[in-house]
Amino acid sequence: MKKTMKCVVCLCLVLLTLCGCTMPWSKEEAPALTVSGAEIGADLYAYYLTLVLRTPEAYGVAADDEDAVREQAIRLCVDYAAVGSAFASEGLRLSPEYKMQIAENVSTKWSFYKKYYQSVGIEKQTVTKYETNEAKRKALIEHKYGEGGAQAVSKIELDAYYAVNYVTFRSINGYLTRSGTGERLSEAEIREAEKCFTEMCERVLAGSSPDDVCKDYADRSFMASTEAETVTINRKINNYPSEFFASVQKMDEGAARVIETNDYIFLVVKQSAESDENLQSHKLSCLLEMCAEPFAAYLKPITDGYSVHKDSVALREVYNAVEKKFS
Repeated sequence: MKKTMKCVVCLCLVLLTLCGCTMPWSKEEAPALTVSGAEIGADLYAYYLTLVLRTPEAYGVAADDEDAVREQAIRLCVDYAAVGSAFASEGLRLSPEYKMQIAENVSTKWSFYKKYYQSVGIEKQTVTKYETNEAKRKALIEHKYGEGGAQAVSKIELDAYYAVNYVTFRSINGYLTRSGTGERLSEAEIREAEKCFTEMCERVLAGSSPDDVCKDYADRSFMASTEAETVTINRKINNYPSEFFASVQKMDEGAARVIETNDYIFLVVKQSAESDENLQSHKLSCLLEMCAEPFAAYLKPITDGYSVHKDSVALREVYNAVEKKFS
């Protein structure tokens, strides 16, 4: 159950239903917004409108409140300009790791959403601009609040936040439904799956590794895993049932148990944070979450000082083109 891929696939299914084929405005037109001299094209405004209309609740607006949606997209464009300005003022450069992440994110999004993007005037370069700005935002937060930063979050605070909001575990997964149909297995098949997962759990508790026991059961029809995987999930953002996080968090380090839901059965072995194979990236996620408000406060004087010129005709055309894909 790979979180990132599932999120991408879910979003893909939404956007694929929205696709048209006509670019609604000419690239030769004036910018939709000018933020203290910085031009924001219709393509970037369309990208931010897409974000707001896709998950309006995340931005505190209602999808049918046109004025609020448009203003929120404009605010995101202004924020885009502020991040770029602040990044340059701090004399920062993106690391090779960030550049690689940008390239990967752009490639993934473009492969999934190309038809939709092109139907509303968003080009691959638009996605690159957005992803580059997001990387600059993360780098700025690391620079200000990370280790050695002027307002560094202490390791104790970071570890405490991580402990409350993230759990790491080794997982072996099984299906309780038939692949591709959603039909629940027969009672006999479910009992067999439960028996096998209980046996695996007992072996792990007796000292066997999750990898070894998984190999011994990998050929069973109900098995979703061919090998045990290390998983770290966020309390707020994960693809597991709502009660799953709390169940795992209550476990002692090294403990193993079988957790069953309507559709899945899991053998979970609780791990320490140090066992997280992507610990640093998750710690960065913690830092981004912890510092969202202070970073917004840091940007506010910058955005408050901006003059914003709006091309009302261009903004209207873009909104109409994007909104009808969601209606």
